[in-house]
Amino acid sequence: MEYKNQHFIPESYLKAWCDPTTSNEAFVWTVSKKDKKITKKSPKSLFSEDDFYTYYDANNKRYLELEHKLQEIEDRFIALRDTKLKQQVPLTSQDRQAIALFASSIFARTKRWKDDGLQIWQDYIEMVENLPSEVSLAIKASKDYKDVVNIHKNQPMLFHLFQFVNLTAPYLYTMNCAIYETKTDPGLITSDNPCFWFDPAIYNSKLPLKFFGIGSPTLNVILPISPKQYISLEKNGIDGYINLNTRPSEEIDIIDTLNSFTATNCDNLIVVNSKIYKEKWFELK
Repeated sequence: MEYKNQHFIPESYLKAWCDPTTSNEAFVWTVSKKDKKITKKSPKSLFSEDDFYTYYDANNKRYLELEHKLQEIEDRFIALRDTKLKQQVPLTSQDRQAIALFASSIFARTKRWKDDGLQIWQDYIEMVENLPSEVSLAIKASKDYKDVVNIHKNQPMLFHLFQFVNLTAPYLYTMNCAIYETKTDPGLITSDNPCFWFDPAIYNSKLPLKFFGIGSPTLNVILPISPKQYISLEKNGIDGYINLNTRPSEEIDIIDTLNSFTATNCDNLIVVNSKIYKEKWFELK
């Protein structure tokens, strides 16, 4: 049986970081978080594993529904990025939906999320094993538990990704969408964990905790979409296109701050569109 290599960070998304000075403009530069080693890589060779999203049934049949759905979301967003967003064309409701779906899915489809999901289901199985015998047997007889054992403990992405996107994308769609543009060099970076969510309300003990800040008026979702643009979603934030080069005294600091968020939030690698990086990107502030 042939295994299919599946990207947890889309190849089409990463292509925006290809260095135009490399052969056929087909390579990006990665920087290791651990030792700062710089390597030239093809986007196709980055951030992928065999059958990362695939589910196998009892007969060893492969199900690719999740991969196909993610491909639809990717294709729709990348077409939008490479046309309307690049040209700063006003967004339609369908465009905003494409952004919401992509931002939600790229946040939850990473290697970090899968590893966390595997641990969650393993902890759950161990918890059930340690319950009183009658309770444990009753849970084990349920369909939900059998799904955990037969599906989720080996392939957590089916449950976690569908649940997360279905819960969060509708809320992201209601948020204001700002697309910031920079002319700095090397501009914005990305990584193996490119989308980050901030909610200052999490530090207020008087407020109830929310599922990843959904419903919070202070939630901010930020996603670099190319070296020149990043998306910022906020409930009461700015909407539309903003050129940062109108504020040159602030532009470099803004981009360095965002790149620091990306670098410190990555698991192993950042992606840059030229063979340079700044040490301060990796410094926690």
